[in-house]
Amino acid sequence: MISEIMANGTNQQQLEAEVRICCVIQIRMWPIENKVPSSTSGLIDMIKMARSWRKRAPERPETKPTIVMSHNGVNRCGIYIAANVCIDQMDMDHEVDVFHAVKLIRMNRPQLVDRDEYKYLYDLMLHWYMTNPEYRIFDQKEESRDSASQNSSLRNLIRSSNPTTILNANHIS
Repeated sequence: MISEIMANGTNQQQLEAEVRICCVIQIRMWPIENKVPSSTSGLIDMIKMARSWRKRAPERPETKPTIVMSHNGVNRCGIYIAANVCIDQMDMDHEVDVFHAVKLIRMNRPQLVDRDEYKYLYDLMLHWYMTNPEYRIFDQKEESRDSASQNSSLRNLIRSSNPTTILNANHIS
């Protein structure tokens, strides 16, 4: 469900100075009793929708910042924020490091990502990679350039990463 809301000031002069445009995106496929969604598809669609909305008006300060809310202010926010950190890293560096993304987030908010959510992030990032062909184009170029060496594609990096051996989420400092 998407709603656009305009917050207005109390008088005409305040109205022009205080107008903010908000896009509220609500996920209904994630039952409140589930720590993580049962699949990655719905969350991938929501992330794509939110990122698309932000890209439509990158120079408009009234569209910033992104506000992330959840029923308790922790669980769902952590997954969404960590996913966006990882996606930004994929876009810039053509690789992803879920461990360091979660560690970065937990430096300021230790409660945001727990073990189950951490494991889910690996599946989410693999799904993100598989549903975005621009990453595979980069991998094909990389593979043809480095055909003699070991393939270092993002897909293999994610596949080879076993979240249970890389990190016990309770031990992130």
